[in-house]
Amino acid sequence: MIPAILHQTWKTDRVPACFLAYADSWKRHNPHWTVMFWSDRMLLDFIAEHYPDFLPVFCTYPHGVERSDAARYMLLHHFGGVYADIDCECVAPFAPVMNETRIVLCKEPASHSAVQLEFRGLPYLLFNGTMASPPGHPFWLHVLSMMPGLAGAKDVLDATGPCLLTSAQRNYGDQAAFAIHPSGLFTPVTSAGSTEREADDDTTALSIHHWAGTWWIPEPPPNWSTKLRNRAYRLWYQLTRGAYLDEAVAKAGVDKAVLSAPPPSGKNVAVLVPLRDAADLIQPFLDALEGLDYPKERIKLVFCEGDSLDGSWERLQAATAGLAGKYRDIVLLQRRVGTSLDRAKRAKPRMQRVRRGAIAKVRNYLIDHGLSKDDDWALWIDIDVWRFPGDALNRLIDTGHRIAVPNCVKIAGGGSFDLNSFIVRRQTRDYRYYRDVRGGLHQPPAQTPNRYHLSDVRHLDIIGLDAVGGTMLLVDAALHRGGLRFPEIPYRDLIETEAFGVLANDLGIRPVGLPKLEILHVPW
Repeated sequence: MIPAILHQTWKTDRVPACFLAYADSWKRHNPHWTVMFWSDRMLLDFIAEHYPDFLPVFCTYPHGVERSDAARYMLLHHFGGVYADIDCECVAPFAPVMNETRIVLCKEPASHSAVQLEFRGLPYLLFNGTMASPPGHPFWLHVLSMMPGLAGAKDVLDATGPCLLTSAQRNYGDQAAFAIHPSGLFTPVTSAGSTEREADDDTTALSIHHWAGTWWIPEPPPNWSTKLRNRAYRLWYQLTRGAYLDEAVAKAGVDKAVLSAPPPSGKNVAVLVPLRDAADLIQPFLDALEGLDYPKERIKLVFCEGDSLDGSWERLQAATAGLAGKYRDIVLLQRRVGTSLDRAKRAKPRMQRVRRGAIAKVRNYLIDHGLSKDDDWALWIDIDVWRFPGDALNRLIDTGHRIAVPNCVKIAGGGSFDLNSFIVRRQTRDYRYYRDVRGGLHQPPAQTPNRYHLSDVRHLDIIGLDAVGGTMLLVDAALHRGGLRFPEIPYRDLIETEAFGVLANDLGIRPVGLPKLEILHVPW
């Protein structure tokens, strides 16, 4: 059962005076409990002694709240008992839950969950500010096993907090391990200070969370200098953005009847592969395709080479010559766009408009000359993707969505490599946005706080995306035939696959990403 132990944590061994009354409430209602208070320094020793394998991850967390989150799971695993944040007030004895042999959790208020449903697709959100558990429960090891892969996540909620806890609970093998209560048990008050209960929630509250938010510092309103800087950067943006694709024109170019159609029921797939200067990658790529767990008679291979200087075209012809009859069809195309790029400098921001505009032209050429009416799906794969699960294509199709991408990484379990697949959260078009625009393209640093990549949410099975990458990209072929193409000049400050994803969203087609479906890009 759950032992009579209360765990609480704070940065130091001196709790701020404003929280002392809450701490006393736990002793008053549960006078026989053992109280174990943990400072950050004490937690370091505890983890070093009892969870040494997790210590390197623990020490890399940049935020104290992440260390606190991680430690509470270990405390409950090692000792069992009740964990409560220091801004949680006990309002009744905990005797009603202490005889449980299950982990006792409650949901956050519905208004909190609604935000996560919209963004992360979670139907509810578990509260990790008050939890109760018997000691040694294996679920907490399951939670810990997920955290190393999320150590670099943009949001604390995903790295160690309630979103991680919720995903861990939802995919845990033994659902009988949990006693999950409505929000009224531990958190009947919302972060806005209002009382909120679901219609069927008649739970007697045992504690109240006061949402002090000690780890979250709201951004101050802009002062006069910030407002002046905003105007200056916006003016510079307007003067230098160059030609761009008009939103109304782009939307009008897509057949409305195609947009309202369901996903394809047919199974024919056209694998579309643009390549340039990739002679040594062609045969390994074909070998990797052999491992796709999909009927070869349903697959058509379409390659488009252009502007190569290393004999890629000749190598492509030779490598595919012996594949006749193995696949549904093999099509070899050439499209020269005439761009000359220094490979060592191709990643520089000033090169992206030209470089990615050229890639978009090649992709659109593949749509025009590589897709036919009998193709149900278009599967885009970059030639330098070298490993992927055999069921990758089936998993993308099985999402039931018309546009889907996996998580492209260089190292299994590492950060996303294809940063063009992302979700934008709480982005303000102030000077910080406009200073990251180069050549009419918004190109923020990889660690921009409000741009989430698939590795930031790898605890989720699926998530909606605002933009997509093309390292592997599944698209309903009817969308391409109906006019949904890759913008060759900036559309809403993005280009090529990113702009394709944004345009799809604008047309009501929501792309999705599969954070747990990892494909490997060559590590250079």
